Amino acid sequence: MILDSKDRLFSGSAAWRLSEGAETAPDHSFTPWARCLAREPIILTRVLKGNCSGLKEARSAGAYRALPVALVEGPAEVLRKVEESGQRGRGGAGFPTGTKWRSCAEAPGSPRFVVVNGDEGDPGSFIDRVLMEDDPHAVLEGTILCGFAVGASQGIIFIRSEYPRAIARMEQAIGEARHAGILGASVMGSRFAFDVSVFTGFGSYVCGEETALLNAIEGQRGEVRIRPPYPTAEGLYGKPTVINNVETLANIPPIVERGPRAYSALGTEKSKGTKVMCMNQGFAKPGLLEVEFGITLREVIAEAGGGAGGKRLEAVVLGGPMGSVLFPDEWDVPVCYGAMAQRDIRLGHGGLVAIPEGTDFRMLLKHWLEFMKEESCGKCVPCRLGSQRAWNLVHNDGSPESRSELERLLEVMEEASLCAFGQSMPGPMRTLLRHFAGHIPRDGGQA
Repeated sequence: MILDSKDRLFSGSAAWRLSEGAETAPDHSFTPWARCLAREPIILTRVLKGNCSGLKEARSAGAYRALPVALVEGPAEVLRKVEESGQRGRGGAGFPTGTKWRSCAEAPGSPRFVVVNGDEGDPGSFIDRVLMEDDPHAVLEGTILCGFAVGASQGIIFIRSEYPRAIARMEQAIGEARHAGILGASVMGSRFAFDVSVFTGFGSYVCGEETALLNAIEGQRGEVRIRPPYPTAEGLYGKPTVINNVETLANIPPIVERGPRAYSALGTEKSKGTKVMCMNQGFAKPGLLEVEFGITLREVIAEAGGGAGGKRLEAVVLGGPMGSVLFPDEWDVPVCYGAMAQRDIRLGHGGLVAIPEGTDFRMLLKHWLEFMKEESCGKCVPCRLGSQRAWNLVHNDGSPESRSELERLLEVMEEASLCAFGQSMPGPMRTLLRHFAGHIPRDGGQA
């Protein structure tokens, strides 16, 4: 599977354009190159076989084998399997999925909800889009299993508006599942009732944050909520709610069907299973790569072939704008939540954006700050005003005094912002300032 030749994998704001000639809107119609380096694929099993968006093709390739097992074993057994698997959420935070599910299952109140976070906004990340387009029944089955385990009756799949094909494919899959009796008042002839609908987002990056996403579904302004209470106790419409991202839920059917031991045999002690890494078109071989946790980042980058056009990579951005900027001497870190956390590295959603030799790092920093000031929900002052002031400092001045003020400002934003958006974005920007201060001249200057 081949990508088109243009640099169109920046699925976030247009402020993330890093190359000349990237002024057009992103093209989300391609199917990326995909490969598995794990001992066996878990997430890309059907993607590697081609388009399995239709129910007939999906079932012939293994979809909905886990659901009958779950309906016989019962909700408590499904919950136990997910907990014992050690599976962690793939949306960025890496929170234990079983812990989240149990919190919702034991919370008082009804009805309960399952919300699927398909608002994949990190530049360079596109695994959720591919799953929703080419294997939507994997997402549906994971959603149904979650609903069964926690006692929910309704699922909502929140999909960013920039993913029209994913929206269409998920809606088609839901219709097929209803017609086949997989969704509805009697799931596969059981007493369990569960249905799913699609909610289309409005283009806000911050709505990828789970509480802002809930506000959007409720018709409120897409801004973060103060926590606690957490969504598992008071989520959608104040009711217990599980929010998982697309890739997380695609992990669930293999766990339920094959058991937690088979799943946890893959990966590391701190990170079980596999992770799909996404390489943008700054790499020689862009696309999707499913790897076992424990492989080094250097091995992933080597598999992607280094920089496109034979260019040397000066660095990579891992995990989107709230992730990490990593230089070659940092690439030997294992892809593992625990190992990365020890080095203050954020895996995020697993997107990798190449920074080739010759990149204008001052322009990159400006793009980062432009993205932040445009996408801030505006609820808290440090993020709303701090991002605007920081952008002004970089845009209008490059003096040492301005850089010193910018450093202090980033620290305030990091410490005082309400959510991860304002708390995490200063980290990679500070890295750019410290490592490339000599390459960030005033406007019109020479590096």
